[in-house]
Amino acid sequence: MIKSLDRKIILTGISHGKCKKKREAVRMRKIEKWISDEELESIYSSSYWNNVEEEKKKGWWIADGNFKKCLELLKQSRLLEAYKKSEKFLLSFPAKSIIVVDLAAGIGWTTALLSKLPGVMEVRAVEISKHRLESLFEHSIKMLSGEGNKIFRYLGSFYDLKFENNSVDVIYMSQAFHHAAQPLKLLSECDRVLKANGIIILIGEQYFGIKTIFKKILSNLFRKGKLTINFYKMFPPDPILGDHYYRCRDYYSMFGTMGYSVKREYVGNEKVIYVAGKTGR
Repeated sequence: MIKSLDRKIILTGISHGKCKKKREAVRMRKIEKWISDEELESIYSSSYWNNVEEEKKKGWWIADGNFKKCLELLKQSRLLEAYKKSEKFLLSFPAKSIIVVDLAAGIGWTTALLSKLPGVMEVRAVEISKHRLESLFEHSIKMLSGEGNKIFRYLGSFYDLKFENNSVDVIYMSQAFHHAAQPLKLLSECDRVLKANGIIILIGEQYFGIKTIFKKILSNLFRKGKLTINFYKMFPPDPILGDHYYRCRDYYSMFGTMGYSVKREYVGNEKVIYVAGKTGR
């Protein structure tokens, strides 16, 4: 499925701010399009994630080459910390020449960092946002000195991966899993493409502790005048962003249904890393 190299040159080696330092030029492969425009529009949250004007309001907008705001966002949100914590699971992975799939890869910051790991041979990034894949991805490679020659970009749904069965080692999702309206369908597709010893890594997943839930109960009681203790009524899905809210027990239950065992690590008080593999591996 590897496409020929594009002629566009991406300069890597940027650590902060605007482009100040050039390193070896790296060629980026052309984006492989898995779905038509009509199919893309049918994905319920795609209109938001393909809205360029909305994107420009966020810290993720780095098309102007000014990376300072994005780097600060990664730091303040503790996503960069979460990524660093998750690296050890890749560095200790027993296989050599690791193939990683970065699902709902966003602007490509995790893809860029994953591509730099010595044991990683390929990073296959799947995303539904055209402008993120076409433009912001390349800037992320510059911002984080990624290895563009290892990276493959795909415009498509994470429910329908065009990869062969048992063909990848690691599936990585940053702030992505909770966008699945059908999480078991997503996990089933992940399981199909994972090799027998493969793992799934989730970072940026929300943690709902007793304190957070209790605050929400009180908020509903005082603002709406009613007592609600049903978790899914207190935290309904976001119809625009496509966010869904799951408890720790939900992650364990969903992975358990698929025959996976799960490890978790906390990043601060609000984020969790989940690492899942087939039971007995």
